[in-house]
Amino acid sequence: MARKTKEEAAETRERLLDTAEEVFLREGVTRTSLQRIAEAAGVTRGAIYWHFQDKADLFNAMMERVCLPCEEACALDAHADAAQALREFARQPLERMREDERTRRVFTIAIHRTEYSEEMRAAFERHLEAMEAFRTQAEAIVRRGQAEGSFEKRLDSRAASVAMIALIDGLLSRATSVPTGPDETRDAFAAIDLFVEGLTPRPGADACGSCR
Repeated sequence: MARKTKEEAAETRERLLDTAEEVFLREGVTRTSLQRIAEAAGVTRGAIYWHFQDKADLFNAMMERVCLPCEEACALDAHADAAQALREFARQPLERMREDERTRRVFTIAIHRTEYSEEMRAAFERHLEAMEAFRTQAEAIVRRGQAEGSFEKRLDSRAASVAMIALIDGLLSRATSVPTGPDETRDAFAAIDLFVEGLTPRPGADACGSCR
């Protein structure tokens, strides 16, 4: 009986988290009360407090169920070719958003449906840390490409990585604002390809520069 009770408690907790996702996405975190979530989940408000201290605790638990898009990208191994590695690295967060509906829902909530209080600050800090880790790894790939001759040696590798994270951040925000279909994905990948091509050496650039 004790085992069954633990299983039922775990099922209730997951149902509350699933319901919180749905309601937060539809109505926003600030406007959603625990009572509203309890009603939508078909449980009492007391059942929520059995599993979570407050709404911030529920929100943080919901966030912890997913791997953020850029966290997943930071775990990838570098491809042998730096230019292709950077393309694949930059595409991966968008691919995860496209393929994993839960990640898409939760990230949409985090970006567009949340006004962060101090109690929920950890989730925002986690996003910032993931983005900085993404930027750092992008910079390392750019530097490797410069050493190999794949990327322009005179480029500021840090500035290039900052520009890339700004591009990816914008594409992720767009992906959570409009329906993601083949056209949106193609356009996003084309933007990444255009960015990477902009890092490659231009034939005759040194000669032109010496003529000035």
